[in-house]
Amino acid sequence: MVLRDAVFQGAMGGASGYMVFLLHKHHQHVLYLQNSKLLYRTPPELRAAQSVLLLMLCFVFFYWTDCVVSLYLSSSSNNDSLTIHFQEFLTIGYAVLSPFMLIQRDGLLAECCHAR
Repeated sequence: MVLRDAVFQGAMGGASGYMVFLLHKHHQHVLYLQNSKLLYRTPPELRAAQSVLLLMLCFVFFYWTDCVVSLYLSSSSNNDSLTIHFQEFLTIGYAVLSPFMLIQRDGLLAECCHAR
């Protein structure tokens, strides 16, 4: 089971890396077309690449931490409620936190709130 998970995590990492590569290539093309290397804000291609990497790392962290806690709970005869609640948080943590990370990284929402 761990081998299967590692293979799929590796495939996800490879796909994310490829997406970052394509976004970097697009960014270089845009810089060439604009003929300027000085931009006042972080370009959308770089923000997207950073978001992809952040989401992938967050998912990997929650997934493997959940696996370690699950192994601990299955091998331990002492199942305290704190560890069980921590595992439940890890199980839903990525689904709960990832939208908030994307909202925070998107500056448009903050600008809309301040404009009103």
